Amino acid sequence: MSDIKYDSESINIHSFCDLLIENNAVNIRYCRYKENPFNTSGCSLTNGISDDTTKSKEVSNTVNSLHALGFLKRSGNNLLLTENGCDFSNTDFNSTEMLDIIRKAVLKYGLFIGVLYQIHCLGKDTFDTSEINVGYPKANEKLLYNGSYVTISSGSEDDSNTRTKSCILAWATTAGFIYPIPLLGDLNTNNPHISSSDYILQSSRNLRKYKVLEIPNKIFSGEFITEKPFDYKNLTKNIGALRENNQQSIRELTMQVEPKIQNRRFAVLYILNKAFNQQTSISLNTLVSFMLHHEAYFVIEKERMYHTMCEEINIAIISGLLFEIKESDIIHPLTGVNINELSLNAPNELVNILDTFIL
Repeated sequence: MSDIKYDSESINIHSFCDLLIENNAVNIRYCRYKENPFNTSGCSLTNGISDDTTKSKEVSNTVNSLHALGFLKRSGNNLLLTENGCDFSNTDFNSTEMLDIIRKAVLKYGLFIGVLYQIHCLGKDTFDTSEINVGYPKANEKLLYNGSYVTISSGSEDDSNTRTKSCILAWATTAGFIYPIPLLGDLNTNNPHISSSDYILQSSRNLRKYKVLEIPNKIFSGEFITEKPFDYKNLTKNIGALRENNQQSIRELTMQVEPKIQNRRFAVLYILNKAFNQQTSISLNTLVSFMLHHEAYFVIEKERMYHTMCEEINIAIISGLLFEIKESDIIHPLTGVNINELSLNAPNELVNILDTFIL
């Protein structure tokens, strides 16, 4: 990722970006999303090599997004441009071919599929952004820690949800699946990526009312596989962010139990994917009983385990493994996931345990 960061001494993103602002008075071109034209970080997508390593969030987010869209792939610590990435970078944005590339890309990403499904389940032509959830489930489990009961921080906070949701809605708008209601007069249904670009490129996007234009039918074909679900390590948020605001106890306890949170969320996806492949359903009660039998791997608050899993099961939706509830607790998967992507970094011992689950 360090090769992607802005470096004023070598070829950098400024050589290829069409969005720079030119200031002829001082003969400079700078990133339109930087308030200070002389900011040494150079680019809001990547920041620069002059920044310390704690300020790598932008380049990390950008790389993660490009990976989710299938434009980059990881090989150890290296990043490789995929065939789709080459097509994206070599295609004129204002072409009809670009819309095809964008649509194929966004439909790879699990969280994007989960958002489209939530919109579909609303069952209406318009929606408010408040009706969509993109965050990790909040089970609100508590444990006694240093003499006090502490609530484990396993769910996403509102500010994180807002940023992520804004990004996903921007992708969906660009792809022409939804569109901000106040901007419908500007909509070109043949080229929504062009007609929406002025709004998408704003530094702040705050429109909340959207019209549903199209939810791709292939998602509900019974054969759809989400290529880029969350992998094992990405089934929990970055707990390191809890260092501030007197959250030391929450952070320490959450770090201790994080493997169990990852394990049970991985279990939900792994077992539901197995059920999808075998065209069957699973009982949440059966899944909870299985986890209680392997308590050391999955259980934090034993007495509330069923209640906890009623929340945790939603990790599947935001990972692109869609399901519906039949009867009281029968979960029927509607899509599958790329098992190789899901299983990245998953402990072999955990996978072996899950393989003993009988559908």
